Amino acid sequence: MAQPLRKELEALRARWQLCCRDGALPRRSDFPPESLVPWIGHIEVVEAVPAQGTVRFRVRLVGTRIVYYEGRDNTGLFLDDVIPAEDRDTVLAPYRQCLEHRQPVYSTFYSCATAAISSLLERLILPLGGDSGAVDQFLVAIYRAPAQAQEEST
Repeated sequence: MAQPLRKELEALRARWQLCCRDGALPRRSDFPPESLVPWIGHIEVVEAVPAQGTVRFRVRLVGTRIVYYEGRDNTGLFLDDVIPAEDRDTVLAPYRQCLEHRQPVYSTFYSCATAAISSLLERLILPLGGDSGAVDQFLVAIYRAPAQAQEEST
């Protein structure tokens, strides 16, 4: 990733990198809840679910700050069911890129949920491997972009 990341995202990326061993991706079990305390409200776990020749993305866990940003809790829901059709390809493209390349993906986006706050969000998607070595989950961190977060605190 060429662009510099905010310190929280860089620290999580470094933690993920430490868990990469012998070319294998980290597993979900490499990130017990107590190891995620610095990021816990900003963490989302998304599962890659094979479905009729494609992959769908189901939210398994959502941090409280992400619920605030989105204006709702998407736990248990497929992202393509909650993202409006006109935004779906743009919002899901980083997940597909991460799945294909097995590397972290950084992106920015605006939440498209009706009840969401209107601000730019930063997202780091980290691939996690399953028993077969294929990507089966993603550890995702979402933060308000620095300028947006600064405005919120003033």
